[in-house]
Amino acid sequence: MSLLASLRLLLKGPTPKEMAAQLRRPHGFMARKVGERMNAANRFLYTNTWPALELRDGMRVLEIGFGNGQFLGELARQANNLELHGLDLSAAMVQEASTHHASLIGTGALSLVNGASDRMPYAEAFFDRIFCINVVYFWDDPSAHLRELHRVLKPDGTFTAVLRARSSMERLPFASFGFTMYEQADWERVLRANGFRPLRTVVLKEPEAEYEGRKYSPRSLVMVAARR
Repeated sequence: MSLLASLRLLLKGPTPKEMAAQLRRPHGFMARKVGERMNAANRFLYTNTWPALELRDGMRVLEIGFGNGQFLGELARQANNLELHGLDLSAAMVQEASTHHASLIGTGALSLVNGASDRMPYAEAFFDRIFCINVVYFWDDPSAHLRELHRVLKPDGTFTAVLRARSSMERLPFASFGFTMYEQADWERVLRANGFRPLRTVVLKEPEAEYEGRKYSPRSLVMVAARR
């Protein structure tokens, strides 16, 4: 990024297109601030995702797109002796999360990897649970990602995708830049076409939020699916 562009960002903030790119993969000097904003925006979603995962002691769990990892400590407390893994496209987020959770990594309870979910470095049938929050919008080819998830998920495992419904997302100015948005039926069709069986969906009405002075009340979906 040029010096002029960096100065403009500092003075005026990101354009909607720049914000979309940062949400897809936080990078550069904005990465830390973007991670903090995602934490604030997603706190309600994480809290309501834990019960949907139905975690049991000793499970092997993967979060795709963990950001700066603020919620990984909470995840570790949802059951005993969980083996946690994280995969994130942003090298900046992996570095920040690795620093924050050095003790958890040191015990072997957590492993973090910089990479993409359509090319995962895990063995077949490796995970009991896989989940992601506000990630599937960025899968340009969802079939490629779901094939990989199907490969690394145990036959009796589940994949939980948490996403804000299209009717909520399309009101945000950055969502028109590279976001693929879904309603419940849309995502269920994608799942069925790629070897998954929808199990249950929890519809969440989030607290009122504000973006650039405009208030809105997002409706989000916690969608659990199993391998077919």
